[in-house]
Amino acid sequence: METINGVSFEDWAAACGNMAQGMPEQDVMRILNVEKPIWDDTMEKWGNRLGELMTADMNVATTYGQLFANPKAGKFANAAATGIAIDEILPLAPDYETYQKIFWHQSVGSKYGIDPITTLEQYGLDLGKWGVLGMHYMNYQNNLLDHTHPDYNEKFQFFSDQQQRWENHFEEYYKNEKVDLGGDIAF
Repeated sequence: METINGVSFEDWAAACGNMAQGMPEQDVMRILNVEKPIWDDTMEKWGNRLGELMTADMNVATTYGQLFANPKAGKFANAAATGIAIDEILPLAPDYETYQKIFWHQSVGSKYGIDPITTLEQYGLDLGKWGVLGMHYMNYQNNLLDHTHPDYNEKFQFFSDQQQRWENHFEEYYKNEKVDLGGDIAF
């Protein structure tokens, strides 16, 4: 198994998930038995390596997402709970339609220069909570789009309609927004 500075992919992904869910960086470094400069180097190198691994196999992204959302794995399997239970945050996005609304608000808004983190905060979410919701609704979506199910076409249409509805809504909402990334640069 590949490691960077003695930290495996599983431990790195779980560390990232634990930090996103509120675990202090000092606790992460203690669990991994690394000092700050080593941890910083590990974070940078695994971040770069993740891109390479995903280019070769997109299943790595799924694995990372699962470990990020459910970080009780590897050296963190017995760590004190810092995570967020789905029951605590489900009221913020209680159904698939609300999840799609937030997803498309963030996605379309970012095309117009709106910070996705700020968008999440408008819904009472942070990255850790969004990651947990993402995993919850990814599983729902996978079940929804099971092509072997007799009503697959109906469910696929439902999914497509939800996407299109919220994408169109936020395109209309932001249509007059202008992105001027170079407006403050003087030549």
